[in-house]
Amino acid sequence: MISDPITKPVKTAILLLNMGGPESADEVHPYLKELFQDRELLKLPVQKILGNFIAWRRTPFIQQRYEELGQYSPTRKIMEDQGEQIAELLDETSPETAPHACVPGFRYAVPRTGEELKRFQKAERIILFSHYPQHSCSTSGSSLCDAYRWLKNNPELKDKISVIDQWWDRQDYTDLWAKLIEKKFREFSNTNNLKDEEVLVLYSAHSLPEAYCLEKGDRYNQEIQGSVGNIERKLKELGLHHKHALGWQSKVGPKRTKWLSPSTPEVIEKTEEKAILIVPIAFTTDHIETLDEIDIEFREYVEEAGKLFSRADCFNLEETFIQLCAKLVQEHMSESYKSSIRPCCENCVGQDCAAMREFFSSCPVHYQD
Repeated sequence: MISDPITKPVKTAILLLNMGGPESADEVHPYLKELFQDRELLKLPVQKILGNFIAWRRTPFIQQRYEELGQYSPTRKIMEDQGEQIAELLDETSPETAPHACVPGFRYAVPRTGEELKRFQKAERIILFSHYPQHSCSTSGSSLCDAYRWLKNNPELKDKISVIDQWWDRQDYTDLWAKLIEKKFREFSNTNNLKDEEVLVLYSAHSLPEAYCLEKGDRYNQEIQGSVGNIERKLKELGLHHKHALGWQSKVGPKRTKWLSPSTPEVIEKTEEKAILIVPIAFTTDHIETLDEIDIEFREYVEEAGKLFSRADCFNLEETFIQLCAKLVQEHMSESYKSSIRPCCENCVGQDCAAMREFFSSCPVHYQD
């Protein structure tokens, strides 16, 4: 499926980088195959063979989960709507860089990042906006490597490119999460007559192999922990008095691989509080990991343990999130498209990671701190 052709001149194009998701049963295996063959995401021996085998084994299970959910991935529709609203807001607030276009660019699904770069090649500026607040070589890094591989074969676009990455430590990001959590916490507590101390706020983030963080030096886990710390301090300012915990979800791959711990189900099992409010801290939009893994699978774990379950909403089309994204782009443009691509991990093993960072840091409109 090819994106719609450009019907109006675009001065500034913003690509929202994300993994994407399958939109039909037929798309599940190709999506999983490419995902598990991505060495930035998960390094395996004989990657292509084993990655394809894991994808083949998991395809029926994932198809079944989507069928039970009653829909395939909503990520594209949500992000297209986000993009339209961000572009409209930027057209109003930043007329000097208008017209703007803001669209998703996916790593493993359509619309592909390379396709969107080609579609907007006549724009004056192209901003690659990582939709992952916390940086990891397996998410932001993989998406940027994907863009780099396309751009190195199209060097004429290099002067137009800049990057927005790593925005978890912004106060408005912290405030947005605190607002959504407080709202859900108050509703949950009032509906069930719960005291603050009877509710555990459980932050759940996508896991990584332990070696990524302890050996390779990926700081994703530290940025997740930093995000949680910032949000909890804000919630205390708002008057909430509760315990909190951090768990890791979505472990996939060889059984011998050690993952970040504790897992979210392990935290649920050991929780003594009467109720659990799960916060999908690493996710900006709803997809299978929130709608299925948290809302169905983890809910069952919580209720089987005799406890009450609730989940904080993802950002999705939250007006404050649209404003946050537009503000990020405005600040980026006002600072001469200055970006913050951090250096490689200390023991980086990514195939194109170092070259990608050097490429983007050398772009004329791009600077590295």
